[in-house]
Amino acid sequence: MSSIQMIAIDLDDTLLRDDISVSSYTKEVLGKALEKGVRIVIATGRMFQAARPWGKAIGLGDVPVICYTGAMTGLCESGKIVRDVRIEKELALSILADIRSHGWYAHTYIDDELYVPFRDERTDAYEKQCAVKAHVAGDDFWHPAKAPTKILVCEHDKEKMKEIEALLGETYGKLVNQVKSKPYFFEMNNKECSKGRAVESLAQYYGISMDHVMTFGNGNNDVSMLSATPWSFAVANGTKSAREAAAHETLSNNEDGVARAVEKYVLEG
Repeated sequence: MSSIQMIAIDLDDTLLRDDISVSSYTKEVLGKALEKGVRIVIATGRMFQAARPWGKAIGLGDVPVICYTGAMTGLCESGKIVRDVRIEKELALSILADIRSHGWYAHTYIDDELYVPFRDERTDAYEKQCAVKAHVAGDDFWHPAKAPTKILVCEHDKEKMKEIEALLGETYGKLVNQVKSKPYFFEMNNKECSKGRAVESLAQYYGISMDHVMTFGNGNNDVSMLSATPWSFAVANGTKSAREAAAHETLSNNEDGVARAVEKYVLEG
């Protein structure tokens, strides 16, 4: 495992603990991996502006941040956007029209800004979790002037979420990439985008074989990158799909599972 040259890590429920924190131990281990010459990449479903502070807080430097489940990549310190692949505008308008017709609550993400049609407790919870501010667009929400990087439908009722998955999956499943980053988040982005493809693209850019890439994740949107390398790890609190896709399992996010595996297989390997 000492041959590992790049590590791609999901944030929520993987690197971050349930209280949205990172331990000093984890920061120390990742710092030592960087000193060893290992490239570290953040790979998250979050917005770029919501992911950057964590790279800065850990002290990773100007590392790549794959966000929006692979649709955008930026550099942590400089803030430079190096890739932004959006949903084709007419397709996005059609999706939004269907969401509106069913009365579902949605987010759009345009130019790394969050837009909602109105505020409620779901808006407050999302802002608190991700430390971002939503723009309330009113009726204009359903007719954005620019194509969105991502569309998200939020629904905590399990039966309603099943309906959302079924209807949007049947209508748009072949036209956009669809994932559930959390049980109550149904996300859509460009069909060509996934965390796995974004990680593979970066590895190719750096001249690194996927056999020398380590990945960590916990959710359904991590499956593509967990399936892409023999050195993939699902945290113990991961979903069934993540654990089945990963080659290995490590301790939970609350037990510093990422750092434990990096220390054992990269620093000591």
